[in-house]
Amino acid sequence: MINEPIEMQEIHAIRLQIYEETKNLTLEQRLALTQKEAQEIIDKYHLKILRPAAMAH
Repeated sequence: MINEPIEMQEIHAIRLQIYEETKNLTLEQRLALTQKEAQEIIDKYHLKILRPAAMAH
């Protein structure tokens, strides 16, 4: 086995956990989960989403 730093082992464990939790989700379920998680981050950090104005020709 490759000797990795503990931090990398933790990252791999987290990625595996996320994979196991989401591997059987449908596209719609995955989209809903992603939107929910994004909204939680937006709310937690009081972020504002800036959308680019339509480009004038």
